[in-house]
Amino acid sequence: MPLRAALHLRRLFSTDPATAPPRLRNLPYRLRRVAVPAARAVVSEYLHSTRCLPSSHADSIAAHSPRSLLAFLAALPAVPGTLPTVELPALLRRYLSFNPLNELPFFLESIGAPPNAAAGAPRFDHMFLDDHPYLLGAVAALAHFGFPWSRLGLLFPAVLLGVAPDLISARLAALEARLHRLPRAAIIAACLTFPSLLEGDLSDGNPLVKDLGTAFRSLRSDLGSSNDIDAFSVVCRRMRMFYDAGAEVGSIGGLVGASRRVFLELGEERIGERLRFFKELGMEGKELGRFLLCNAGVFDPDFSDVVISVPEYLRRVGLAEDEVDAAVEKHPYVVGKNQLENLPRVLRAMELECRFLEKISVGAESLRYLSPDFVSEDDSYDVDVERAFLDGMAKVKAERKAQHVDSKLEFLKSIGYAENEIATRLIPFLHSTRDLLQERFDYLLERGVEYKILCQILSVFPKVLNQGKEMLNEKLNYLTEELGYSLEYLDCFPAFLCFDLENRTKPRYAMLRWLQEHGLLKKTLAPATVLANSEKRFITSLYIAHPAAPKLWLECFSSRIHMEYYLKNMFSQHPENK
Repeated sequence: MPLRAALHLRRLFSTDPATAPPRLRNLPYRLRRVAVPAARAVVSEYLHSTRCLPSSHADSIAAHSPRSLLAFLAALPAVPGTLPTVELPALLRRYLSFNPLNELPFFLESIGAPPNAAAGAPRFDHMFLDDHPYLLGAVAALAHFGFPWSRLGLLFPAVLLGVAPDLISARLAALEARLHRLPRAAIIAACLTFPSLLEGDLSDGNPLVKDLGTAFRSLRSDLGSSNDIDAFSVVCRRMRMFYDAGAEVGSIGGLVGASRRVFLELGEERIGERLRFFKELGMEGKELGRFLLCNAGVFDPDFSDVVISVPEYLRRVGLAEDEVDAAVEKHPYVVGKNQLENLPRVLRAMELECRFLEKISVGAESLRYLSPDFVSEDDSYDVDVERAFLDGMAKVKAERKAQHVDSKLEFLKSIGYAENEIATRLIPFLHSTRDLLQERFDYLLERGVEYKILCQILSVFPKVLNQGKEMLNEKLNYLTEELGYSLEYLDCFPAFLCFDLENRTKPRYAMLRWLQEHGLLKKTLAPATVLANSEKRFITSLYIAHPAAPKLWLECFSSRIHMEYYLKNMFSQHPENK
């Protein structure tokens, strides 16, 4: 069964209440089996007769929208149990006579558009298809050229709603002229993968068209004169992966012929893994595509099955001994065994990714450092580190569910930590799933926290990742916007992300601002000074500023009260401070 059809069936029979098809409780049981075919025929007839759609288009919409058909049937008033089966089509026609069909969900489902596609489509909130000036004409132009109806969703809404039908036909003709001697399947696959080919006029020497033409012609012996859109789509999708990774459009077409296996046999998952691997090492996107396609052997090994031992592996690669030793001393959590697939994050944690990239960027012989044979030549590792790790894991698994322990260990290894005692010490403090931990880790990186700083923070305060993205966002905003510090301050005071924002950070700073406004505090105190002190010591500091300050703190700013309340309390008890 084709993958697209399998995914469609999976969605149709999903048990998720949000995506499961509606049940036909309003129909007698004996009518349910014949209801969908009857509805399909009636809806097709309705679209043809009332919207003047060509019969082929009406049939395509009705035939490729099973979920919408079920929703239509479920909306019917309760059908009498005595209704003869032969009269069901007539009942459906009568219903449509008084209840116009909402054509939008039928159409979107039939073309394979995402369920929420209409929400992101400008000016497409009408229920009738002919309410939009371009839609039906664009569909007709594409269908006439040979585009499969169920894949038109890939062109929605940019092409179907934004390009006039005559322009679509003209651009398809121009593509066919420039990609002469190639079957239409190649042009259709290219347009479905790169809708921009239909969104704008094609200039002479368009680099994308040039790349596609060169690639398809170099694979002619493999693709032949096939008119299989799927075969050409495989090539197009893989080319797009390289473009999305940063390769210049127009730079890889000539390399496709020498890398047939990459574009015809390798799975997209493996290609994506390698693109991410070298991108995380710091390789420029412009160089990435050419480097990988000129060294296609790097796609062969499964890096998840290759185990390295840090720092022994880095020394064997040829990194300077003193440089590796200094990095390990500063970042001890990277020491131990890890998978080769995690090497970029290990190196980022140690700030050695650029040095490693220099070693392998010349390609050829230097790529042996990434081969299983090179790694297996030396199985040396620190026995004490290994023993401490195994003892720590045995202890943690005895106290917690083993599968949860393993998933958290895999998360730590994926960000650069190795199998060592430090990892086993952190695992009990991580209380979320691997996916959530990764999501929060990535979010902090997106916000601008340096990779090495974040790894160091986790080695001391792993509970940082037990907080949701919203809370982390609020704390980072307070640090940068309210207090005026850069994110680099977390390097010297990572505990800032651990303190309760509403019940500790905001109240204490509100109190300090009040003291500053009244001239009782001359200097600004750093967060490490304000937050790290205990309540008792903080009150002592307030007393030094002014003997009456502790009383005001306890009455108006105490961390036991929410921010809005102590501000209100403060102004009600001390109106002269307004």
